[in-house]
Amino acid sequence: MPDALPDRTPAKTDQPKPDAPPAASRASRFGYGNIAYLVFAALVIPLGIAMEASGPRGPDRGGGIAVALLLWGIVSGLFFVINAGLAIVALARGRPAGKALIGCALPIAIVLGMLLLEEITVR
Repeated sequence: MPDALPDRTPAKTDQPKPDAPPAASRASRFGYGNIAYLVFAALVIPLGIAMEASGPRGPDRGGGIAVALLLWGIVSGLFFVINAGLAIVALARGRPAGKALIGCALPIAIVLGMLLLEEITVR
């Protein structure tokens, strides 16, 4: 009789534990929609300048800047209203509403930043 039979039971290996969710990047924590809005706001300025440069001269000038401001105002208003709705729904359901609240604050922060920049540069 053999001394000891080898153990034929499958070896108990440590099953990998489910990893914690990967740490969210800064971009995803801030919100990709918010980043897209900031890129849009930054691109509206050169768009208005380019439209102004190719437009009429004299008393009819200013149309390119006006169109850029109008476009920014419409998009910002819609962005604010949509994010306000998302924030209300998220808060009502007990979910985090950070991205939506940041989205509500961005148009206001841009307007206040431009007013502050104007105040600083005019003096």
